[in-house]
Amino acid sequence: MYDMLKDIRIVDFTHVWQGPVATLLLADLGADVIKIERPGRGDWSRAWGPFVGDVSMPFAGLNRNKRSIVLDLKAESGQAALDRLLETADVVVHNFRPGVDRKMGIDFETLHARFPRIVHASASGWGEQGPDAERGRAGHAQMAAAEGGLFSAGDANRLPAPPTVSVDHVAGLVLANAILGGLVSRASTGKGCQVFTDLHSAALTAHVWDGPQALNPAAADAGDVNLTLTEKTLPHAWRTADGYIEISPVFTDNPVQLICKGLGLPDLTQEDRFATPVLQYENRDALRAAIAERLVQKSTGDWLPALEAQGILCARIVTPAEALTRPEAGVNGMIVDVTHAEAGPMKLIGCPIRTNAAPRASTPPPMQGEHTEEVLRELGLAEAKRA
Repeated sequence: MYDMLKDIRIVDFTHVWQGPVATLLLADLGADVIKIERPGRGDWSRAWGPFVGDVSMPFAGLNRNKRSIVLDLKAESGQAALDRLLETADVVVHNFRPGVDRKMGIDFETLHARFPRIVHASASGWGEQGPDAERGRAGHAQMAAAEGGLFSAGDANRLPAPPTVSVDHVAGLVLANAILGGLVSRASTGKGCQVFTDLHSAALTAHVWDGPQALNPAAADAGDVNLTLTEKTLPHAWRTADGYIEISPVFTDNPVQLICKGLGLPDLTQEDRFATPVLQYENRDALRAAIAERLVQKSTGDWLPALEAQGILCARIVTPAEALTRPEAGVNGMIVDVTHAEAGPMKLIGCPIRTNAAPRASTPPPMQGEHTEEVLRELGLAEAKRA
């Protein structure tokens, strides 16, 4: 946690994943993120396991370094407290369906008229315009991934599979960038602005590599055709004697030859059927079988240095739990220790941004309404109706 945004206050109406990712990143940079929770249930993710005691681990991961207040916005006292809070806010952010903010009186037009310096940020499933937005269609990450072209292609024997990285997370990072852009704009104009993004748009940004070809049917493979064919010929994931290895057949002139050398195989490119990248692609099943048969004879730890010695890029394929125990995770600050008032000591995922400024200790995820009285005192209010 750093102090780069220490003078920025964010009134955070977001819930579940997409919005909280954005405000988590901004909280990591020092913003005072005040999470508005409704009486009773609070953020939906508080009910999602697994749990340590009564504390949701998904909620904990998404909400450290934030403060939580409970306001009953249907009560005059709750609305009055919100109004006072908005007077001190730099950013208001939510991830409601389009139109919900207007019903709550926190839409851009309403807030801009009263608080012209506020940056108003919103995130939805399908955007502010278009048929889905017009009919108020609900959206979540898997729906956006499905209609954003991110499910892996299926075949007769295998159904399409969802991506392993959540669109919610990507959309949250996009939203955080939008908010930072809004703050930079305000610094130069003196006025707040409206920024918004959505899950579907975030999913489409994943196609910056392959999308132009789909959008321009006349596009054809050119340039390094051999590299393109080799990528199609050899998979990235392989089984070894004790696990899995990722092998990247790129950035070398003759990857098959170098892979064979690293694996101690005869140079398969000397066989007529594998002599060129085109022939390797046409006979890819046989080529893959020869490499696969060799890889299962030794461990991943044996193969990594052997392949690296030939200039082949490769990596051990690990589980999420294993990834979090790698030395790099610790030394780069990606694991933080906090002590929760109810759950006790816990480890959480840290901030991927680093600076030469001295960091501050992370604070634990808040209990629901933990900071209500504290924030109300800061606002000069003795009390507000809350549950």
